[in-house]
Amino acid sequence: MTRTGRTVVVTGASSGLGAVTARELARAGAHVVLAVRDTARGERLAATLTGSVEVRPLDLADLSSVRAFAAGWDRPLDVLVNNAGVMAIPEARTADGFEMQLGTNHLGPFALTNLLLPYLTDRVVTVASNAHRGPGVDIDFDDINSQRAYRPRRPRRAARSPRPRPAQPPRRGRPEGLQAVGPLRTAHRGPLPACMNIS
Repeated sequence: MTRTGRTVVVTGASSGLGAVTARELARAGAHVVLAVRDTARGERLAATLTGSVEVRPLDLADLSSVRAFAAGWDRPLDVLVNNAGVMAIPEARTADGFEMQLGTNHLGPFALTNLLLPYLTDRVVTVASNAHRGPGVDIDFDDINSQRAYRPRRPRRAARSPRPRPAQPPRRGRPEGLQAVGPLRTAHRGPLPACMNIS
C-alpha cells in the first residue's frame, strides 16, 4: 500500500519497533520524521533507509523538549505514531520530576499528541502493551511517582494503562474543519525480553 505524499512522525524511531515502522513507512513512500532522543543514532538509522526521512530531537521524558518539537512543527501531519517508551527500568525521574515510566510512556506522548492536534489530518497510532492487564494497573494518584515502594514493573503497567486513551481528542477544541482525528489505533508490540528498553 502506498503512502506517497503522507507525512508521519514516529517517536522512538531509532531502534526496535519504531525503526521498523519508520523503515516500512519510508519504503511505502511516506515522508517519515524520526523523533528521537539521540539524534546521532537517528541519523545513522536514517542513512540506511530508502525514501524521504528526517531526524528531529524529541525526549518524551522532558516536557520542554516535547514543547520545542511541537513548536517547530509548521505543516500538516497525517499520522503520529506514539511508539517510544521504556520498561522495567531502575527508579528514575523525568526532567520535570515525574516517575520515568509514567513520564515517558504516558505524560510525554499525551502532551505531544495534544500539542500536534492542530496539524493532524488523519490519525494517531499509539503503541500499547498487554502490561495494562492484570493486577496493579491503576495509577495511584496518591503516589503518582511511586515513591512509597518502587517496583519496576508496576509503574510501567500503570503508565501503559492510559495509553490507548490520550490520543482521542475531545469533541470541543478540535481544529476547525477537523471532524475526527481518524479512528484511534492501538498497536501491541508483543512480548519482549525484560532486558529490552525501547527508546
